[in-house]
Amino acid sequence: MKFNGSIKFSLFFVFIASFVFSQEDNTSFPDQSILNAPETLTWINSYGTFRLSEKWFWHGELHYRMRENDSRNFIGDVAQVYNRHGIQYIPNKSFKFTLGGVLRVDFGDQSGDAFEKIRLEPRIWHEYQWIMPYERFRIYHRIRIEHRWKKSFQKGSEYVFGNRWRYKFMMKIPLNKPKLQPGAFYFNPDVELIMQSGKSIVDNPIEDLRFYPGIGYIASPRVSYSANMMYTTGQSGIDGGIYRERWIFKFNVYINLDLRKFDDKIPETRFYD
Repeated sequence: MKFNGSIKFSLFFVFIASFVFSQEDNTSFPDQSILNAPETLTWINSYGTFRLSEKWFWHGELHYRMRENDSRNFIGDVAQVYNRHGIQYIPNKSFKFTLGGVLRVDFGDQSGDAFEKIRLEPRIWHEYQWIMPYERFRIYHRIRIEHRWKKSFQKGSEYVFGNRWRYKFMMKIPLNKPKLQPGAFYFNPDVELIMQSGKSIVDNPIEDLRFYPGIGYIASPRVSYSANMMYTTGQSGIDGGIYRERWIFKFNVYINLDLRKFDDKIPETRFYD
């Protein structure tokens, strides 16, 4: 019996949902949910992919994230500096696999001797991406799984292990060219669901639901840019009855370089990712 792509993705998320919701629940639920006031943030992100051999790549990301404060929206204070790296394997134009590590540096917004100013959050991550190329546009399905160690800013707190389960659907549609090529602006609809599980996760498995349509520009086979205004909502890390909202401006730069000694072009799958 053969399964098509949609059935495979459906079965995957049935499994994840069953796993998350089967955890023991000893928490009483509130009478009604609470939606917190929206936050505003800005993320400036760089993505580098460096070709090492015919099918192997090094992938690195650096994210600089700011949050609002009492005097300014979007760009008030530094919130996080985020480093993600991994080895990437691309066997063909329709699939890629990446495995690596993350070190996120968080900057606290609470003052006093009881709180740390900085905390570190290490992670191990692996992801699987399927690319569906069409003559004019591309569709992407991505599953990313992260194993993370997280703690609060309160002094003396200990790390707690947990997992994140992420699914992203994304498209790239050229606007001013017949296809995705240098000089093309493209529309980038993007939706991602992030679930979490672990010992501390009881009634709050939905960490984030992200909607971030954007506009991108392909400057050359090596460099492209995009800008997004992202809306997110999800359950609080403390109480599943409390939901947060965020508006996040994102500016991204993508760099693809070939580190081999002989001259060859970046594969088409990397050029548009």
